[in-house]
Amino acid sequence: MRRAILVTVPLALVVGFAALLHGAPPKPAPKPPARPPLPLPKIALLGAFSFEVTDAATGARIPAKLTFTGVDGTRDPAFTRGDIGREEEGGIAAYNRFWTGSGAGALPLPVGDYEVVVSRGIEWDTTTSRVRISASAPAELRTALRHVVDTRGWLSADLHVHAAKSSDSRVPMIDRVYEFAGDGVELIVSTDHNVITDYSPFITEAGLDRELTSIIGDELTTNGWGHFGAFPLPESLEHPGGGALLVHGRAARDFFDDVRRVAPEALIDVHHPRIDTEIGYFNVGQLDGRTDRAGRAGFSFDFDCLEVLNGYQDPERRSIDRVIDDWFSLLLHGHVVTATGNSDTHHLTYNIGGYPRNYVAVADDRPAAVRPAEVARALKAHRSLFTTGPFVRLTVGKAQLGDTVRAPGGRAEAQVEVQAAPWVSVSDVRVYLNGREVERVRVPPSTARVRLQRTFQLTAARDAFVSVRVDGDRPLTPVVGDAKRFTVYPLALTNPIFLDVDGNGRWDPPDPHGAHAP
Repeated sequence: MRRAILVTVPLALVVGFAALLHGAPPKPAPKPPARPPLPLPKIALLGAFSFEVTDAATGARIPAKLTFTGVDGTRDPAFTRGDIGREEEGGIAAYNRFWTGSGAGALPLPVGDYEVVVSRGIEWDTTTSRVRISASAPAELRTALRHVVDTRGWLSADLHVHAAKSSDSRVPMIDRVYEFAGDGVELIVSTDHNVITDYSPFITEAGLDRELTSIIGDELTTNGWGHFGAFPLPESLEHPGGGALLVHGRAARDFFDDVRRVAPEALIDVHHPRIDTEIGYFNVGQLDGRTDRAGRAGFSFDFDCLEVLNGYQDPERRSIDRVIDDWFSLLLHGHVVTATGNSDTHHLTYNIGGYPRNYVAVADDRPAAVRPAEVARALKAHRSLFTTGPFVRLTVGKAQLGDTVRAPGGRAEAQVEVQAAPWVSVSDVRVYLNGREVERVRVPPSTARVRLQRTFQLTAARDAFVSVRVDGDRPLTPVVGDAKRFTVYPLALTNPIFLDVDGNGRWDPPDPHGAHAP
């Protein structure tokens, strides 16, 4: 016997099904709310802008940098929002700057009012102009710059530069050429990560051989010891990385030895030694400067230079002071290495190429006359200083930076001259003897070329070294930095002159246990 199964169906479903069988239309779906109309894209009206920059002394056009800042409600222009410059006639535009290699050109600008600062690096003055860009009439700017800082006999050089061959940079090498020429840097050392690169073809392509030269180098980028600049190096296009040295999985002393073997004239510059615990050599090597001991096996003191100021640390005085102390400790313990300052630039904004830069003493300071081996020898001999703005001359008698001079009775006279362009501030000058501050002079505000010219009387009980530091208290904005995300202040540091007090014809490092006693 079959049992009946009773199924209960909701009344609404029965009614709905019946309506469907009889063709009744279903209830319409609720209407979505109307969307507001999309705003029309704002199209910036453009106007024409042309310029000419000349040398006030000769009337000749010169490379320069134009920095645009919007005023009276106008936004700063954004020629690019990335690190690949926009090519314009005779130069490149990026962010709110234009670097010209020819000294003349034209470019479109959004309609509005702008302040335009024209500069050519720290040896030149600047001009500031207001321009109004309209869609109906072209705007022109003609200006002349004066070369105001006397650097005869010195070559300006950035020894730590990255471009698109580095995995963490996108800047084309030709863009770097225009940038460095426009900012008055005369020598680029290529230091891309574990690859050999050569700027010379790009310098020739831009027609800037008289303004700029280059040295082939490499940043030895390790996975456990830090980063190191090495130059000059041979380029080998048949080998991976252009012949870059093998560094991964090896101790510092091993790849230092390789540099000495492959390129005996090359120097090794320790980059950003305290920047962090992963790529700062002194941190990963566990170096205690006061005791002159490294806690990690494989550490080597066989380097020639120490990057005391790295461009990423321009705004950080405490970081700089720490590395200056490291450098003094090395000298006091007999590791006579040269202090350098380099931009470590990876971009076309923030740490601008050439800030800081080194000044290297050479026989002929025309870029086309400079030879890589001569630059390396001068740096190894400590004949250099680094700066973001002021230029410093330090002499003891006829002795120049890097020289050893007799100091009978432990007495010596140090002559210090500080020059600066009008837009660069100088506020403090410090004289160090064996790493200890023995004189400090407060410099009043001024726009004169020579900010300080003074002789300092020094007294040392034993052999000593003398060095000078110069600081400025006003940022370099807008020529360098923007005073918002990145601020750069004037800072310069000379390499030492060595005082032979005991008369044995050489400089002997002080007793490490009395390290900071002059």
